[in-house]
Amino acid sequence: MLIISLFVILVLALLGIAMTRMLAATSQATVIEVSGLRALTAAQTGAQVLLQQTFPLNSPIQVCSTTITSPASFSNIEGLAGCSYIATCTTESVDKNGVANNYYRFSSIGQCIVGEVVVSRQVSLDAMQEQP
Repeated sequence: MLIISLFVILVLALLGIAMTRMLAATSQATVIEVSGLRALTAAQTGAQVLLQQTFPLNSPIQVCSTTITSPASFSNIEGLAGCSYIATCTTESVDKNGVANNYYRFSSIGQCIVGEVVVSRQVSLDAMQEQP
């Protein structure tokens, strides 16, 4: 009877340890998933800032060849604490049917740091301005 009791205690202890490890792994996966979404949002924000500067409403389209970084106040936004972005754009002249057109390439990398976990996501966009 004593051997059976020790066996049951040992099995339950091993089961408890396994459950604890699974819970820790699930928590870590959740942190990475949420941080990934926050990093993607930061990257999209950087791309949108450059798009707004290049294609402003009610103004002529601008040539874009710059790199911007997130302002210091960006990390103060609720939900984006510890996040930043670096966004770049380039403009190339492309010949299409004998007409020069502007081809724009936007790229933005968002990064979020939570404790020792660093997650980054990249967004790339292309656009072409066709001349009439």
